Formats: sequence, structure tokens, C-alpha cells
Amino acid sequence: FTSIHTPKNNSTSVAEDPQLRTIQHHYYYYQTFSTKKHHPNPANLDTMNDNDVNKSAEDDCWDAFGSDSDVDDDDNEESSLNNQDGSQLKNSGAHIATALESAADATALDMTQYFVSLMRSTEVPLKDRFVAIGPERTSGDDEKVQARVGFSTIMEGRVTARGIKTASQALSVHHMREICDAAVIFGDELCQGKSKSPENSFIRQGLLAGGVLWLIVPITGMGDGEQLVNIHNQYSEAVWDTESAQTIHSSSHFHVIRLNKRACLVNAWTCPWMDKAAKIGMGTQANLPFGMTNESDIIPRSSETYLQYERRVASDLTITPSVAERTKEKIDVSQTEVPVYATVLTEANTRKAICTLQNHGFVIIKGLLPPEQTIPWGKAVLSDFASAVERLKNHPTRPVDLINPQTATSGEHRAFEPLSYKEMAMREDLRVDLRSGPEMEMLRRVENDLAFQSMKMDDGDDENNLNDGPSTVNAMLMGTTRSWRFHPSLVAILKHTFNPRNEALFKGNFGRWNFGGSGPDGSPQPFRIGQIGSVLSCPGAADQAIHADTPHLFETIDCLPCHYANVFTPGYKITNEPSNAVIKNEFDTDGNWTGNSSMGGTALVHGSHKLSVSAMLLSDDGDESTVLHRKEVLQLKTIRPSLDVGDVVIFDNRTLHYGLANTSCSESAENSDTGRRPLLYLNVTQSWFHDPKNWDNFSKIF
Repeated sequence: FTSIHTPKNNSTSVAEDPQLRTIQHHYYYYQTFSTKKHHPNPANLDTMNDNDVNKSAEDDCWDAFGSDSDVDDDDNEESSLNNQDGSQLKNSGAHIATALESAADATALDMTQYFVSLMRSTEVPLKDRFVAIGPERTSGDDEKVQARVGFSTIMEGRVTARGIKTASQALSVHHMREICDAAVIFGDELCQGKSKSPENSFIRQGLLAGGVLWLIVPITGMGDGEQLVNIHNQYSEAVWDTESAQTIHSSSHFHVIRLNKRACLVNAWTCPWMDKAAKIGMGTQANLPFGMTNESDIIPRSSETYLQYERRVASDLTITPSVAERTKEKIDVSQTEVPVYATVLTEANTRKAICTLQNHGFVIIKGLLPPEQTIPWGKAVLSDFASAVERLKNHPTRPVDLINPQTATSGEHRAFEPLSYKEMAMREDLRVDLRSGPEMEMLRRVENDLAFQSMKMDDGDDENNLNDGPSTVNAMLMGTTRSWRFHPSLVAILKHTFNPRNEALFKGNFGRWNFGGSGPDGSPQPFRIGQIGSVLSCPGAADQAIHADTPHLFETIDCLPCHYANVFTPGYKITNEPSNAVIKNEFDTDGNWTGNSSMGGTALVHGSHKLSVSAMLLSDDGDESTVLHRKEVLQLKTIRPSLDVGDVVIFDNRTLHYGLANTSCSESAENSDTGRRPLLYLNVTQSWFHDPKNWDNFSKIF
């Protein structure tokens, strides 16, 4: 079923296209024999022959994917408005109602085809998709307004007939706030003089990253092209892929426009020295074989700006879990009556994440971790950092002011440089790597105890083995949702990233018999997951220099399998507080975050985990034009993903990257923690690799 591709041309007749007709029949068998709910007598299903199936369910099968009438809606409208005598009805309200039904049919068909096309890459079936349907605006005497009454009921009927759930069902089943994989609303804001409704804004907020929005747009004298242009005025390009908006249905009264929400946002406020608004130069595109040397590179489109390309690449490198994946497992981490859910990726999305990480050097996963597990870590980091600031400032022999590193703090008016300590290592001014502190240790003991009990994993009798240093993960460990450190999807992605297998070669690894090994069975080798730490940047922290966190092991092969990776996730939530004079976050008119924030983030250069790419980007060889071209390609390949609470980026530590400046204003902060950005991390390595970081285990703060 999933190997048959649905035609992209919606004008193709279902009856004329044998491929789509085959899909319909496969869909019927899938729905009938997997759920056994379409036939009136499920007990007789096993004895039915093909003729019985076709005869009893022909209409159900065709309705599931839309009838042939979806193809030419204008003809249907006209024919439905003629009575038996051939005279056309003059009731324009009935005409509009018929046009709405045609729009509902076309939308449901396009939606079904869209979700079916994703089944191969996500393994999320139609029955696990959730769609929000916006209310019709029924105030006013306008005929077009009055004719909309009942549209949401009609649309819901079309959707549920195809096995897709509605957002109301999602709420009743999962007791969650309204989140959806797709949505259908009236696009009145695309008409002149119309404003966005609060109800539709709420739906657009609840639409998951990477989701699809279908707009039913009344025709008010504006052409199709004008309405598509108006999308750019009403929908933020930072949040929505307005360049790819597409009209999928037109009639005399309504257009249906499909619009995608971006899978990943970027922080366009950072790196002011980059001209991301400029169009990608012809020279850059003409020399792509020089600048883009890998098959996995994403080629720029004609007339695309650097920022448009960056947004497209960021979304392409992002995994967007569905509602079903986000509600896969319920966990108990709070004392409230509201249940907390942990996202667990399907096997297909896990494989996609592994492939993206291997090909591009990093992968972004939206909403993977419950905020209830990461926010407490962010608070613990901020508390321990504040304590460290006070302790070092009042040090009896060597006082250091971490917040004002250039300020004299001794009686001799001498500025002491910050050192590295057991609990904390300095990265640059106003940016520290904090791996331990009283609050962090207390939280670590609780979470590790829960995690190890849940996994029935023994890490030695000594408690220090549990809470101090990395833990070894063997091939059989599946992880647990009790702690985000051992999240099952993270464990699966990292296990296979560290252990890529060649089916034709793994049986030759006879050395695995040594030291009591299992022999050349191709099973994953153990790897190590470090304790949760945090890179904390304070207001005033500048852009880091571009760097990689670990060297390549050998310089004769472009890219060996990963031996060291990092997992980043925010320990804070992006909030919309216009009165906050310290942190500036930008939101669109619906309340969707645009990705822009004064707190910065991390920039990564996709593909730079490969020696050939890094050598090309950072080499000093060549004349002036060659060096300029390298800078253009470096700018092109630099991605600044914006992460909100629960989002994760996993990156190969050979990937070029750098921390972005925190431009929040600290001077007006009443709370000293305001504007400080705790980015949580996990260091993950092959079991045999040791990272000689610049910690000083003999110099302690606490």
C-alpha cells in the first residue's frame, strides 16, 4: 500500500488513473481487515470473496479517497443547480452551499493524499492523524456568511469518513490542549478588510511544526494570484512556508489554499554581520560543485535568499513528531491532575533522524522531551550558577566576578581571570559550562534512581558510579521515559549512529570473539552517556569563534562513523511577555514564536562533520575570489535553529558550530536570572573514547 505513490495532479480522474484506483482498493482492505469495522458482520470477513468485498464496500472505498466528482467541481456546481427541467436555480445561497461542499470534498481528498504520501516516511497511519476544523464565521447578513452554517460539520464528516480523527477526538482521547497535525479554516484574512479571528489564531497556534493548513478563501473580486500574494502579508514568512503556498481547488465562490507551517524556525536576529537577506549569488550557484561536494547537500533554488535557503534547510533537517507520537506514553512527573506525555518516535522517524545525523552532521527533533523534565534542570542550573557567582566573588584569596569579568575585585585593583573548576569550566566571558552544583546533584540523584530502577540497570554498587561520570549503555538497553537522559528515542538514534552496520561485512569481524565477546553477530557495541550539564550564556555573551568539539580520529577518510555526539535542549521556555525589558522574543499576530530571540542559540554548519567540507570552508588557499567564495558557501551552510522547550538537536562533535550572542539587556533586570540562557546537554561517546576536557577536579567551588 505505502509503496504506491499518489498522483500529485489533483485534476487526474480517479477512475482514469489505475494507480490511484489500486490505492483505493488497498486502502479499503487496510481499513476493513485491520479494524474490521466497515463490514456489518466482521465475523464473516475471513469467508468473503473478492466479489463480496467489492460489492458490499464499493462506495465506502471510493468515499475514503474522494469521488470522481472532486475532479471538476465547477461542472458539479452547475449540474447540481439544474432541476429536472434543465432550468437553473436562482437561489445563490444554495449555489454557495454547493460550492462549499465541493471545497470540502477537494480539501478532504488533498488531505488524504498528503497523509498517505507521508505514511512511508513516518509510519503514521491515517487513523492516527488529528485535524482541527475551524468554526465558520456566521455573523452578518451576507449570503456567503449565512451559507457557511454547518460547514464545520460537513468538513468533519468528510474527514472522519476517511478514518482521520478530529481535534475534538484528540482532546477526548488524550486530555491535552488542542494540538493537531493539520487544520482547515476559513481564510477571511486573505480578503480585503478582514481581520484574523481569535478562534482561528488558536488553531494556528495548536498546529504542530511541519503541519498543513487548508484555507477556504471566499472569492471577493481578488484573483487567485492576488490571494496568494496576500498570504505573504497576513502570514509570517518566518513561521509559514509562504513561498510554497498552493491553490489546490478553485470554484466560482471559493479557493482552497494549502499552506505549510515550518518544521523548524531560525533566529534571524543573530549574526548581524551576515547578509542573509541577499539573494544567493550566481557565482555561488555556478561553483556549487566546488562549494557543495556531497550528495546530501541541499541545492539552492533560483532567486532564493540566504535566509530563505536557511529556513528550508533547517526544516529539511528536522523531525516533526505527529500528535500520535507525542502522546505515545504517559508518564508521571508532576503532582497535578493533568497527565504528562512523552514523545516516542516511530521506527521510520527514528531511521530518518539517524540518516540526517549521519549525512548532515546534526538533526533537530521537535517536542521530543516533556517540559516537566527539562524545566527543573534549567532552574537548578540557574540556581547553582547564581550560588557560584557569589562564592567566587567573595573568594578569600582569589576573587573572581563572573558577571563583570573585567572588573577589578581585589584590593590591588587587579582583575583575576576566571579559572576552570571541578563543577564549572569557562568557555568565554559570560559563557560557562556548568556540570555540577548542589541543586543539580539533588535532581540528578532522584532522576538517575528512577531511570535505573525503570530500566533495571546496574551501574555498580557505588553510588558515585550512578551520579558521577558517564553510564555505559549496552546493546539490549531500550531506554526509559522516566528521565530525558535515557529517552528511548535518543538511545535508539545514538545506538545506531555509533554502530552503523554493513550487511555484507559485519560477519567478518571475528575479533569480537575476544574478551568474552559475542562474535561477529552485528549487534551494537556499548556506548557511554554522560551526566546532564549545561552551557549557560549570560546577557552580553558574544558570538563564539567557529570550532569543532573533537578531532577526526584519522585524516585519510572523509568521515568515519561518529565517535562523539552532543545532545542539546533548552532548560527554559520561550514566552510572549511584551513588558519584559530584558528578553526580547518575537511573535506573529497569532501568537506563534517566529524563532527570533535576544537570547541567541547555536549555529551549526551542515555537512561540516566531513573533512572535505571543513577543509574547503576554512582553508586559506587560493586567490581573493576563491576566499570570498568560501565565505559565501560558509554563510550558505550556516544554520541557526531556534529551539523551544522540549526541542532537541543532536550533533556530531566534529561538526563546525558556535554559540550565538546573548543580546538580552541585563541592566534592567529585577531578577538576576532573567536573560541567562541555560542550554542543557548530554555528552555521548563510544565506550573507548575519553574526552580530556579542561576541568580541574582539584579546585572546587562548592
